[in-house]
Amino acid sequence: MTTAQIFISYRRDDTAGYARAVVDALSRSFGADRIFIDVDDIVAGLPFDEAIHQAVGQSAVLLVLIGPRWLAGPAGGPPRLMAPDDFVHQEVAAGLARGLRVIPLLFDGAAMPTEAQLPAPLQPLARRQALVIDATRFAADTERLVAVLREALGAAPAPAPPPPSLLAPVVAAHPPSRRWALAAAAAGVLAAGGWALWRRPGPPAATVTPARAAVNGRWTARVVYDWPNAEYDEHFVIDGEGSDLFGSASFLRLARGIVEGRVEADRLQFVTRTQETGGPSGVRDVTHRYRGLLVGDELQLVMQTENAGSPHGPVRFVARRARP
Repeated sequence: MTTAQIFISYRRDDTAGYARAVVDALSRSFGADRIFIDVDDIVAGLPFDEAIHQAVGQSAVLLVLIGPRWLAGPAGGPPRLMAPDDFVHQEVAAGLARGLRVIPLLFDGAAMPTEAQLPAPLQPLARRQALVIDATRFAADTERLVAVLREALGAAPAPAPPPPSLLAPVVAAHPPSRRWALAAAAAGVLAAGGWALWRRPGPPAATVTPARAAVNGRWTARVVYDWPNAEYDEHFVIDGEGSDLFGSASFLRLARGIVEGRVEADRLQFVTRTQETGGPSGVRDVTHRYRGLLVGDELQLVMQTENAGSPHGPVRFVARRARP
């Protein structure tokens, strides 16, 4: 396992999709080897709690991803977080005890827990300033998170691109005695170029980038999955610009972060990820691939599930814009 400086703590049935999207965003700025997430970094056969404590000990920052189900427990029972053997309990408690920079991230309208809702070792978490990561502005919110992490890790800010210049790189490479000659030569070239441009037809038209299809916004759909009595109202929040697409898509009414999203002309595609429990393999990472076509004010979508415990065929449905 590589040394990690940013530890991602999350519940698989709460913010698994967002966790993957956050890891992808942070890896672009800090490198994948500086991010710890259990599904990638715990070697098969290694005790889970041992790996967690080792990774927390190697980290400087612990991100706590909190969604609507973070505090949930079994029906009629206390929150899972109250149990000392709960892995999220162990992760957050270890980070607080070791003095890490612990940053709560709030998703899908989740509220910051109060001290009364937390077990004693985790109560300092309630006094930590949280960041809200909204699916409709995921890129901007993760950029703000990256800036906070750069400060926490003592990393230099991302360098600004140099201003465009035609002559400066050439002139700077020569001593002052030659700069006047270079400048005069450049002026002559520009003058000759001006005469040539006056004599020639106008420049060719600039390449026009196709307009982005009007897919941004909130969408709802009635989805019938391919198992008995599985009909759900699902919600989609789509944002981005150009060919980039991000946001969230619910599966079984739980919002999942969108990754690998693209828009090309009137077509779009994206991926969400969930976890499936049960069977001989225990927890299984499941991928849902969506492809869609914008037709008028409808999104005609097909979703294909991969790596589930049982095979599933494609699910087709139509999403319509949600009312304001």
